[in-house]
Amino acid sequence: MRVANEGDITSDPASDTAEVARASISVEALCWMGLVLAATMLRLADLDGLPLTTDEAMRALDAGRVAGGETPDTWQGDFAAAATSYLFRIFGEHELVARSVAATAGIALVGVLWFARGLIGRVGALVTGALVAFSPLFVVHSRSATAFSVGSFLAVVMVVCLFGYLRNPRTALAFPLVVSLALATVTDSPAVVAALAIVVFLVMEAAFFANEDVRRGWQAFRSSPLQWVSALLVVIAAVQLGITQFGTSLGGELPGIRLFVDMFELPRDSRPPEYHLALLLAYDWSLLLAGGMGFVLLAARLARGGRATVTPFERYLLVWTALAAVILTLVTRREGGQLLMLLLPLAMLAGSLAEKVASEFDWSAAARWWPAAGGIAAFMAMSILLMTEWSTGNAGAGERLLLVAAPLAGLGLIAWVYFRSRGTAGALAVGGVTLMAVAFLVHSSLAVAFAGGTEFAVDARLQARAERLGETLDALAAERGGTIVVDGELFNELGWTLRDSPVVFGGPLEGASAVVTRPDAAPSGFVGLDEVWRVAERWYPDEVLAPRRMWRWLLYREPYGDLDAVDVRIYVRTI
Repeated sequence: MRVANEGDITSDPASDTAEVARASISVEALCWMGLVLAATMLRLADLDGLPLTTDEAMRALDAGRVAGGETPDTWQGDFAAAATSYLFRIFGEHELVARSVAATAGIALVGVLWFARGLIGRVGALVTGALVAFSPLFVVHSRSATAFSVGSFLAVVMVVCLFGYLRNPRTALAFPLVVSLALATVTDSPAVVAALAIVVFLVMEAAFFANEDVRRGWQAFRSSPLQWVSALLVVIAAVQLGITQFGTSLGGELPGIRLFVDMFELPRDSRPPEYHLALLLAYDWSLLLAGGMGFVLLAARLARGGRATVTPFERYLLVWTALAAVILTLVTRREGGQLLMLLLPLAMLAGSLAEKVASEFDWSAAARWWPAAGGIAAFMAMSILLMTEWSTGNAGAGERLLLVAAPLAGLGLIAWVYFRSRGTAGALAVGGVTLMAVAFLVHSSLAVAFAGGTEFAVDARLQARAERLGETLDALAAERGGTIVVDGELFNELGWTLRDSPVVFGGPLEGASAVVTRPDAAPSGFVGLDEVWRVAERWYPDEVLAPRRMWRWLLYREPYGDLDAVDVRIYVRTI
C-alpha cells in the first residue's frame, strides 16, 4: 500500500496482486492439508476393524511364512508382499501390519497429486485428489493387504516426474522417474500399465507428433553420463530384486510382470462378464462420468483440431485410459483392484475437465442466483430423502409421486435459469451434480471403510466367528489330544486364522481326534457337533440393474440375492 495524499490511501496494484496470490496459496494449501488428513483418517482409522478377505489372508499368510524362513509355492514376491514380510519380522503377524503397506501408499498417492498442479491446474489437481481420496474403490483397496495401492502411487510418481523432466531435464527428476519405472516391474498391474502407457506415448510422440520436448529430453538424458549410468544401475538393481523376490527367495521372473500376465490366464474365472462395469456403476459412477466426459471431449478436440489443441500430457491421459480400458476388457481373471488401472487416469481426466469448467463459468454471476441454487439443492435433498424412504419399502403412492416430481422440478429450475443466463445455468447444473457426487462418495467411502457391510468389490471375507473356531479347536486339542485335521480345500479360508493352532490341513484321518470339513461331508467314524461355523461370505448381486434393490444396498449395505458362504462343522471321533 502507498499514501498518495494525506488522508487518501490508494491501492498499489502489484501489492494487491501479491496479497491475493498469498491468500490463494494459503487457501489452496489448507484445502490440500484437509484432503490429506481426510484420506489419512479414511485409510488408517480402525484399519484392522474388518476381518481379512480370503485373498488378503493368503497374501498375509505367505508373508508370515516367508518372515519365518519358509518360502511357500504360492509366494508372489511383489513389492507389497515383500515389504509386509519384513514388517512381520519387526512387529509380528497382525491384520493391522498386513494392511499398513497399502494404507501408507494410499495416503502418499493423495499427497503426491499435489505435484500434478503444473499438469492439471490447481483446481484440477485438487479435484483429482478429492476423487482419489474419497473414491470407494480406492478406499477399500487402500485398506486391504493387496498391492494395488502401491502400484497406483508409483504410477503418479512416474507420470509427474516424466512430464517435469520433459519440461526441464535434470537429474533430480530423472532419478525418481527411473526408480519408479524400474519398481513398476516388481510391483503390480496399475504400475505396469502406467509404464506401458509411457512407452507407447513416447513412441507416438517421437514418431507421429515430432514432440520437441521428447527429443530434447532424450538428448539431455543421453548426453549426461550421471543420468544414464544411474538409470542402468537402478534397472540392474530392480531386476536383481525381482529375481530374488526382494531377497526372500529365488524366482524366475519379475513379480510385477508376472502378476500382470496372470490376469490373462485361461481358463476364465467364474466372475460374470459385467463384473467390472457393475463395480464402476455401483461404487464410482461419479468418477466414471466425469472422467469419461473428459476423455470424450479431449478425443473430440484432438480429432477436430489436431495435436496443437491438446497438450502432450492430455495426449498421454488418452493413451493411458484407452490402454487400461482395453486391458480390462481382455482380462480373464477379474478382481476389483484391477479397476485402479483405469480409475487413476479417469480421475486425472476428471480433474482436467474440472479445471476447464472452473475457468469458463462466471461463478460471480452464479452467486447472484443464490435463490435458484438453494431451490435446486433443496429439490435434490428431497429426492435423496424420498429415495431413502423408498428403499425401506414404506413409501406410498404420494412419496413415489414426489420422487418423480422433485428431480423434475430441479431440472425445470435449471432450464428456467438457462433461458435467463446460459452460463449461470451451466454453473448451477455442475454444482448440483457435484453435490450429488459428494454425498454419494462420502457415504460410500465411509461405508466401505467402517460399516462392515458385504461388498462385492472384494473377494470372500472371513467372518468374526472364524477366530472363535480357532479358539474352540485349541481347547479341543488340549482336551482330546491327537491330531486335528482340517479339509485341505479350506486352506484359503482357514489358513490365516488357524496359523498358530495345532491343526494339519489335508492330513490323513488315521489317529485324528477331530476333523473340520464341510457340514455335509461327514467322515466315517466321526460324529458332528451341533454347531455350524460360517467362516467366510462372498456376495455378488443377482440383478445388477435392479434400481430399488441396488439403492437399498447403497444405503444400508444389505446384500440381495444368494450369499456364497463357506460353512464348516467339527467332527469328533466316536470310537
